[in-house]
Amino acid sequence: MSSSSAKDYQLIRRLRQMRVLVIHPDDSDRKILIDHIKRIGCNIDYVWPAPKVLEQDIDVVIFLIDNKNNKNSISWMANDESVARIGVIAYETPEILVELDYFHVHGVISKPIRIFGLLAVLTTAISFSKHEKRLKKRINSLDETLKGRRKVEQAVAILSELKNITEQESYKFLREQSMIKKCSIADIADSIIDDHSMLNL
Repeated sequence: MSSSSAKDYQLIRRLRQMRVLVIHPDDSDRKILIDHIKRIGCNIDYVWPAPKVLEQDIDVVIFLIDNKNNKNSISWMANDESVARIGVIAYETPEILVELDYFHVHGVISKPIRIFGLLAVLTTAISFSKHEKRLKKRINSLDETLKGRRKVEQAVAILSELKNITEQESYKFLREQSMIKKCSIADIADSIIDDHSMLNL
């Protein structure tokens, strides 16, 4: 099997492991969606009206966006970072575009629904969703690192003042305490900051 064929196979295999929820009225468009997604091999479920919470372990949500849809009933989707979101729209009005932005969709399917393009929308939406998760995870990690550094800097300043030592000596003390107590330097810094705050109450 060539490397290209192997990648194609892996892509289809990953798709077939996806759990897809379709939120759409029972009509011909929903039937086309369900039939084609089943042919791809995904695990699929469908519901209407929209649930107020996402109770199942779902990877992809394909949902209808229109003026009749109750925005409040799927407001959970706007902040749900665990799923790839694909909006289904019948027209492009300013209101619908605002909805697409509100729900942070990763892909859009236009009505009337056609088989051509569904696979591409599904794969790109899943890819965008995973990329978004990786970025958010990295941002959160960087935020925690930055917070930790600020705490260390604050603790170093406190130690320098209390012990009348240099900042280098203060940092060395933090590092030694971290090794002795087998915890992070940020944790040691937290303790020093908390103790100093208590003394100044």
